[in-house]
Amino acid sequence: MAADDPRARRRSAVPRLKLADLGPGLLLAATGVGVGDMVSSTIAGAEYGLALLWALAAGVAIKFAITEGLARWQLATGLTLLEGWREVLPRGLPFAFLVYFVVWSYAVSSALVAASTLVPAALVPGVPVPIWGVLHAVVAFTLVYFGRYDRFLGIIKTFVLLKFAAVVAAALLIAFRSGAEWSPLGTRALVSPAYVLSLIGGVGGTVTLLSYGYWMREARWTGTQRLGSARADLAVSFGLVFVFCVSILFIAAHVTWDAAVLDEGPRLCLLLADRIGRETGPVGRGIFLAGFWGVAYASVLGVWHGVPFLFDDWLHRWRGQAPAGQQGRAYRLWAAYLTLASISALVIGRPVWIIFVYTLIGSLFFPFVIATLLWLNNSTRMPARARNGWIGNLLLGASLVLFGWLAVDALLLP
Repeated sequence: MAADDPRARRRSAVPRLKLADLGPGLLLAATGVGVGDMVSSTIAGAEYGLALLWALAAGVAIKFAITEGLARWQLATGLTLLEGWREVLPRGLPFAFLVYFVVWSYAVSSALVAASTLVPAALVPGVPVPIWGVLHAVVAFTLVYFGRYDRFLGIIKTFVLLKFAAVVAAALLIAFRSGAEWSPLGTRALVSPAYVLSLIGGVGGTVTLLSYGYWMREARWTGTQRLGSARADLAVSFGLVFVFCVSILFIAAHVTWDAAVLDEGPRLCLLLADRIGRETGPVGRGIFLAGFWGVAYASVLGVWHGVPFLFDDWLHRWRGQAPAGQQGRAYRLWAAYLTLASISALVIGRPVWIIFVYTLIGSLFFPFVIATLLWLNNSTRMPARARNGWIGNLLLGASLVLFGWLAVDALLLP
């Protein structure tokens, strides 16, 4: 190939992604894989064995397409997705997002902290659950308040290693134990389309996907020359998500279940640990419990770190100012809100209206995000070379149909 080949020049201009550069994607994997993914994968494995492996793969591909579209918009235009909304949407829609964001933050922070207390409360039952909740929430706030991005990333890498290694190790213990008996098709032969679509839509996070753009900014990723790095970073992130969910699916398919326990919610994961203990002994149970706590608390840390960026961006863009970032008052105010919301929910419970509004508006959130990405990434605001290709449009279009169906199912169907 000639030395002046333009393709060679383009390839040489794109920095290769080094292991040390992995960061935004690891934060996303730590945050997006939570107890909800563990519960849904456990139920899927218990009831259908490995028959729904393809649904997990489809869900991961869809979430990759959404996050890649968000990253490409930001790298090509220098604008966050919220800035894009402010420029092209009616003024009332960003306010509607703020309403949802307030409710979502309350509901999610309280659920994550409550889930993270399950393991220590089970191991040390003499300490009241609210005490464990306060401890988890305050430690998360302290780490975010004083921890810069690089320092915080080091902590998250430890949690990512803990939770993924523990869950995969538990799966390997199950796989190599002697006398394993299991059904690859689970206890049910038929699966409803509604269940499959819900499983696809639930993998890998929701609002937390928007945090990826801010973590790219903290990592100083700018310009389309970083698009290759972002794609590789996201491939690692969602590859970890897939391996994690497959491991849970595999474990749940290998243990014996009573049908009644599958309605236990997050406590189902503690029951799964007990089942693993019966099959592999206390070592396997302890490894899985460590992974479960790592899953729950890594999500707490990721939400406390990433979500306040959204409020900081929204508030300052609405005022016509540049975001202040992690050291600004708006960021720290929202981290405090997450902390106080999670503690109050442990003490007084979550009001019914919070759950109602969360369900009502939340079902519309992903269709809104996907529709705006289809619009913005095909518009003249994007450089021609960075606009959606046919594959991107196909995946985002399929995502819009999927989440649109889930929205109708949540809002209209009994």
